[in-house]
Amino acid sequence: MTEVEIREVPEQLVITEQRNVTQPELMDWLPGAMSRVAQAAKGYGGVSQTTSMPWLNRDGNEPAGVFIVIYEGNPNEGPVPVECCAPIGLDHDGSTDVAMRRVPAHREAYVRLTKADTDPTSRIGQAYVVVEQWIGAQGLEIVAAPREVYYTDYFAAAPTDDVFDVAFPIR
Repeated sequence: MTEVEIREVPEQLVITEQRNVTQPELMDWLPGAMSRVAQAAKGYGGVSQTTSMPWLNRDGNEPAGVFIVIYEGNPNEGPVPVECCAPIGLDHDGSTDVAMRRVPAHREAYVRLTKADTDPTSRIGQAYVVVEQWIGAQGLEIVAAPREVYYTDYFAAAPTDDVFDVAFPIR
């Protein structure tokens, strides 16, 4: 796990699918949800690629679609609302064919995880704790639900490849 960093994220338009899930249900639901929002995004120019999102600092990596998973609680503690989002171009607002919404511009504190960080002993939960404690230690405030920002093919990634960021919107 790398150090906690801060980035400015501009407003995004996302195609979204939401569900209340527990951790075991999340593992079954999320891959399908990502596939469904990606399929829906095809009608709107496709899922935004890392190359159009310089704030992700993915220079030198192969272009890849970006997915955002927002957690309104901890699915390890019981069912919580989870939202799977596929960013698309801002010019597609107003669709009535698919669920979409605008994610407001924000600052976020984040930590980058490699695939090895998501192994069966799962250090993902630890990443959430690290970022949340860092935010408090800096005198900052969490202003929205935490999220995971995916920017590569997770299943094809090598253990040392960066696969996603754990992020909290802050002020």
